Amino acid sequence: MKKAIESEKVAELMMRPALVALENSEYKHGCPSYSDKDHLLVGVERVIQDKKSGRAWILHCHLTRGIKVMVRTFFKALESTRRTRMVKGVARQVRREVDRRRCTTAYDPLAAHSELDKFAVYASDGHSHAAASHEKAIGGKIRATNHIYTLNLRSHSMEHIALTEPAKGKKKEHELCALKRIGADALRMGEETGTKVIHAYDPAIIDYGQWYRWKQGYGIYMVTLEKSNSALGKTKDSPFDAADPRNTGILSDERVCSSKGYSLRRIRYRNPENGKVYTFITSEFTLPPGLIAFIYKLRWDVEKTFDQVKNTFGEKKAWGITSECKIQQAGFITLAHNLTLMLEGEIEEREGIRDEKVIERKAKRIERQARQAEEAGRIFNPLVSSVHRVTKRSAQFIGWLQACLEHKTCWREAMGQLRPLMEQYLW
Repeated sequence: MKKAIESEKVAELMMRPALVALENSEYKHGCPSYSDKDHLLVGVERVIQDKKSGRAWILHCHLTRGIKVMVRTFFKALESTRRTRMVKGVARQVRREVDRRRCTTAYDPLAAHSELDKFAVYASDGHSHAAASHEKAIGGKIRATNHIYTLNLRSHSMEHIALTEPAKGKKKEHELCALKRIGADALRMGEETGTKVIHAYDPAIIDYGQWYRWKQGYGIYMVTLEKSNSALGKTKDSPFDAADPRNTGILSDERVCSSKGYSLRRIRYRNPENGKVYTFITSEFTLPPGLIAFIYKLRWDVEKTFDQVKNTFGEKKAWGITSECKIQQAGFITLAHNLTLMLEGEIEEREGIRDEKVIERKAKRIERQARQAEEAGRIFNPLVSSVHRVTKRSAQFIGWLQACLEHKTCWREAMGQLRPLMEQYLW
């Protein structure tokens, strides 16, 4: 078995979970001229390989992949409703497989807190691509394509949950309107009945009436920052355990009320590194306040993931102008992210190779932050120092992966190339 793996191509191993999901897809269909399998391969690799245009990528596939798809066939497939459903379904199944593999005590920074045992925790946010070349103007202006993604803060799996689409006569659709349109079931992320779902979101999510409906009807809770013009009124203080190290930096935990009578929770937290005070608003009332602040801090992971998509994968522009094309691109982005996560995990499990240079740099950053807090006479937050996982893949890892896909490198050779790249930077 080990010899078989060592001779297998990295590309084949990486794509295997997606192809397994395809076999189980109700939307798969035989197409001799351009198969669903080829469509998945072409779409995922287009994200990872950073080609500047669809035409350039199709030429590349002809020359290096042996996939003889025509440009018009590729773009027709991107506009296919069936293929869109197929890509979405495969992407969701791969995301669930990441969750199954990576929601472990060793990887999950929330696993140590029993209060969160019955919670699924996500960071969600909007992310934009520049408009495609032939995008039509709305209100006299070419507008960017905006998506909403969510990142599982336990496993780091990513899923696309909405494309914002302006109604007729409108210039754009607000993210909150898009979330209302897709419905609460989509925000539950397929979690089992009885599991509560937390979404950490930026203040664009604020709608206290909607929060109440999501909480009461669907077990969905929101965590965000309070806006500067907030009119929430304090109703009472909520006692919290100041001796609990997880509540380090918490200044207050209050019950507050909106002008329309919706009850909420407001938590004030001082960052021990620089003394800055953050005020969080949430519809969740039971968790220690320090965990609420920690969950929002982890929300930054979704921003780092977007940075990887944009600047490491190079996905800066929409692939087309139709909704189907845009949704498929988003699906391929999540597939590329999640398949890369699983490949990274398999490398660590089989070869013991981790991105040591990134881990070391993160450890030094935490040491520096702890020293800054100590010099300011404040106690560093132990929740922050407990997170050791890498939040995004390094440019050297992605560059190695691109080369493996390009040259169809086998596992044994690829591991020999990767090991020194994970030990130190080339510059």
